[in-house]
Amino acid sequence: MQNISKDINKLLPSPVDTPTCSEHSQTIDLDPCGTALNIDAVVLIELPLPWPKPVFMHPDLKGLESLMHTSMGVTRVLACQPRSNEQNLTVTVFCKEDATFERWVFELESDNSLMELVETLFFSKPENITIGKKITKNKEAVLLCAQGSHDICCGSKGNRLANQIEEQNNNIDLFKVSHLGGHRFSPTAMTMPDGRMWADLDLGTLGSILEKQIETEKIAKFCRGWVGAIKGPEQIAEIEIFKQIGWRIDGEKRDINVSTLDSGWSVEVLLRNERWNVDITPGRQVPTITCRSEGGIPFTTEIEYIVNSVNKAN
Repeated sequence: MQNISKDINKLLPSPVDTPTCSEHSQTIDLDPCGTALNIDAVVLIELPLPWPKPVFMHPDLKGLESLMHTSMGVTRVLACQPRSNEQNLTVTVFCKEDATFERWVFELESDNSLMELVETLFFSKPENITIGKKITKNKEAVLLCAQGSHDICCGSKGNRLANQIEEQNNNIDLFKVSHLGGHRFSPTAMTMPDGRMWADLDLGTLGSILEKQIETEKIAKFCRGWVGAIKGPEQIAEIEIFKQIGWRIDGEKRDINVSTLDSGWSVEVLLRNERWNVDITPGRQVPTITCRSEGGIPFTTEIEYIVNSVNKAN
């Protein structure tokens, strides 16, 4: 039997209710900020459905893991639904260079070439690899979690949004990918080349993000974080500066330093010509429930964050 504190118990579904995790996160107004991955690269491997759970049980992905350390740094490996009818295996690599991610596409002739490419990435950057390489324009891309075999929410809400994108907006460069994490915020996605993760998306919100015309103060509530920062206070502070200075932050190198205090955290964010200080304290302890289980049990917990002040240094 799982121990449940009084504060957590207030935020759980009733014992007879069986909501999905994304329905419940909206019911308790779960804050997505500060919950993104912290990675340096993404490797997308095209793989026809169905996918097992975890996706790395698929025989074509044998020996791979969701997080791997490569020449590019911490690398997230994802399956991706094929985007064409071509027989060649396509691998797309997004690699962080300072502030944004560069895209490299590799057209491979066999599964053996896949293993050769992955092994080569351990000691060589994408620009130095010649295995079936094709460089593409560094255009905006959306990596949308749509793995129904991993989670009900991403399978339903993620695929519903993917269908709407394909029906109504052919200009969006869409990748339907395996588990990104954070299915309680489904539909959830990562945008490239900025490397931001987003929560609770719909077609209109996604369009506003890609067009970058909306004020960042209004869109920031959907931002889980920039993957170049560490989950928690670093990502919270970066989002606060995103709100303050707008979309231009996505093109700037960011150095983030966290000092732990008795009351919380003091975070310094250094840009090219600016220095910001963000004061953060712990917020609610909140549950992430199990989808469609009675009372949401078993569940895990994490904390939300409260931003007390944001100051630009002189």
